Amino acid sequence: MKNIIKRSVAIAMTFVMLISTSCSQEFLDVPAEGTPTIGNYYDSDVKLDNATNGLYGLVWFNMNKSAFYGITDVISGNMYADIYNDFGKFTDLSFTNTQSFISDAWRSCFGAIANSNAYISNLPQSVGPNVSKEALNNAMGESHFIRAFSYFFLVRLFGNVPIIENNADYSQNFVVPSNPTEDVYKFIENDLKFAIANLRTKNRGSDYAANAHVSSGSAKALLAKVYLYQKKYDLARQMAQEVINSGEFKLLGGDDLPTKSFADLWLQKNNNNEESIFSWQWNGAGTYFDGNFSNTLFAPENRLVETTYSGQIAPSQDLIKNVYENGDKRRIETFMLPGDFYPNLTYAQTLAVDSPKLLGYTFDIQYEAQKSGAGLKKYVIGKENLPITGPFNPPFNGESSMNSYMMRYAELLLIHAEAILGSQSGSTSDPNALKSFNAVRKRAGVAQKVSISFDDIFKERRAELACEGDYYFDLGRLPFAKAKAILEAQNRGNRETEKHISISATNLLLPYPSDDLIKNPKLTEVVPYTFK
Repeated sequence: MKNIIKRSVAIAMTFVMLISTSCSQEFLDVPAEGTPTIGNYYDSDVKLDNATNGLYGLVWFNMNKSAFYGITDVISGNMYADIYNDFGKFTDLSFTNTQSFISDAWRSCFGAIANSNAYISNLPQSVGPNVSKEALNNAMGESHFIRAFSYFFLVRLFGNVPIIENNADYSQNFVVPSNPTEDVYKFIENDLKFAIANLRTKNRGSDYAANAHVSSGSAKALLAKVYLYQKKYDLARQMAQEVINSGEFKLLGGDDLPTKSFADLWLQKNNNNEESIFSWQWNGAGTYFDGNFSNTLFAPENRLVETTYSGQIAPSQDLIKNVYENGDKRRIETFMLPGDFYPNLTYAQTLAVDSPKLLGYTFDIQYEAQKSGAGLKKYVIGKENLPITGPFNPPFNGESSMNSYMMRYAELLLIHAEAILGSQSGSTSDPNALKSFNAVRKRAGVAQKVSISFDDIFKERRAELACEGDYYFDLGRLPFAKAKAILEAQNRGNRETEKHISISATNLLLPYPSDDLIKNPKLTEVVPYTFK
């Protein structure tokens, strides 16, 4: 089959990340974020609980700083960039497998897998005698969760990929075949079931710092999503219902938290809030690789950022004109239009180094990004971190401390509704499906529905999760002809020039990265995985 672009004839797989930046060093005496350290250092529950911090941040930096949005929201038509920058190649689908975004995504995922494998293989025999079994089980559960999440990303991006369960098996031989998607999904399911059984249960509350790591409920939520992608609707419904019944997660601005709102999701002070199921964690404390780069990529003008290259990507014309209903409160928090006012954004009065900082930003057309007539808003936190946006370190080199949502409770509710519908056709008036679906719409300030179809849910997912990396994968769940028609109908130009693309591929999968090639002639071979 032809991919969204043609795969290179030269083929291989990089496991350099597994052996070099992630695992090649001998385990150190003192742990560093991103690189597992196993040994007597973990002699208490507290130290072990902190040991897995690197699985949530550092290993994902290269993917988050650019690749994540290029290969998801830009390809899918939620975001736009002109052809002069790397994002533009994903707007018109002219990218090749030499593009760094593809290798960054591949390496980040396999780096996280390698780190998870290191914990899984070594922790049980390496922790000290004062470490409780509960803490050990939880760390093992986190490692299985992150490995499952990484493979879920890979299988949706590339299809068949090698399953690497033990780093030692591949330390001397990188020439390994891929495994079929059905085996990858089975591996993901097994990891998440292990995570559910071993992770701590939590009830997320106002102590947001305690919510940074995943829980058993997080694993159930992700498993519900994995089931949905395989059209295992009954299992997805059951798992989503368990998460809902637990009461662990809540909508900010929903019935349980009426004093909060959708806008509160995008304030740094609300990192790890009640709605966050799983997030990449960022520090932005003054060293490269520690922060979230999205403020710089998204902010439409330099007065909002700590760098001189803001506005690398913009909302697409399709997102601006065809997604949000009148009065939808999510629109203004997803992208900026002229006249929109943001009371929580701080900006510099001028571009001078010593310019005073002003609180309360109004977007003007002269600051449009990429000639879009608009600017992105999600993850834009402004010039400085004042108390209103959160007591964090000032952004360093354009990086912020704003977490990146990988899954929110709003999505879980939409998964629940879709799983009850149970197909990509027809409609339902099931009260449980309507309750979940309409909870999301009520928070957004738009009209409730008395019957919902798959297209209703599909559109609602786009409105709720735009610019969070999901729409590309949602398109991948559709029959290819339908996804192709949606993509080709989009205006992928700017406000001055309308452009459309023509897709000759037969699926939406990405090619294997070229800079990981040559070394592994077996990568395009597909061999069933032998489960242990």
